[in-house]
Amino acid sequence: MEVQGFRTKMKKFLDKGMRQRDVVEWIIQNYPVDKVTALSIYRYYREHYLYTGGKIPVKGELLVEETQDPRGRRYVVFHALYGRRVNDALSRATAIIASDMIGSNVGITVSDNGYALQIPRGSNLDINKLIETIAYADLENLLRRNIRRTELMKRRFRHCAARSFLVLRNYKGYKISVSKQQTNAQTLLNVCEEIDPSFPVLEETYREILQDIMDLKRAKLVQLWIRERQVKVTVVKTPVPSPLSHNLIILGEADVIFMEDRKKRLMQLHEMVMRMLEGK
Repeated sequence: MEVQGFRTKMKKFLDKGMRQRDVVEWIIQNYPVDKVTALSIYRYYREHYLYTGGKIPVKGELLVEETQDPRGRRYVVFHALYGRRVNDALSRATAIIASDMIGSNVGITVSDNGYALQIPRGSNLDINKLIETIAYADLENLLRRNIRRTELMKRRFRHCAARSFLVLRNYKGYKISVSKQQTNAQTLLNVCEEIDPSFPVLEETYREILQDIMDLKRAKLVQLWIRERQVKVTVVKTPVPSPLSHNLIILGEADVIFMEDRKKRLMQLHEMVMRMLEGK
């Protein structure tokens, strides 16, 4: 909420054409930053504002950005300031729907400030239809369908089964290795599903993932806001990722391992944005 409030303030300042000096002074007075940092923050938001035509994701608005990275890979970035746990649930559900729509696998990158879908080249994804489908989808059913096939489900089931003494950590004084426990848990998971899909340990595993790791309750609340138009959904197309989406794009690149590589990639994206602005 604090980030949403800050972005809302910055958008108002930029809409009014407030002087750089005054905005920087306001940032210094309200936040524990020095002048250099405040100036960097101002320029960061101003570049995004100019590049997207005044589209800064603020409170009560969900900005959806269609873009592509320097390698031509397509992304749909959801600038959703709802926190990591909510975004984790929303991103998985959105990816399932998008995958069903285009008939292909979709990659996901998640952070506190939003999530991004990596769409295969040549796929035709209708963003407006995607958003409409998300608004009326059964989130819990979608997520349960997705979670069952993941390593997360297998690991969490092992923990729940161990707490229920269905998988033993020790036997007759001997410690059972984690790998052996995992193998036993996988066999047990299949057996439990055959006996009863609502087996208590299975249900506890789903509850732990959906409510403790993710935040399904608040994800459903965001879904309700979208459905009832309490949150305005704005779609924007950009030739290269906007400044506020750079971090999500970099997080999704498997070949960016070292911080030096990350810095170089961020600088590359920033230079592309600046060239676009100079050409306007």
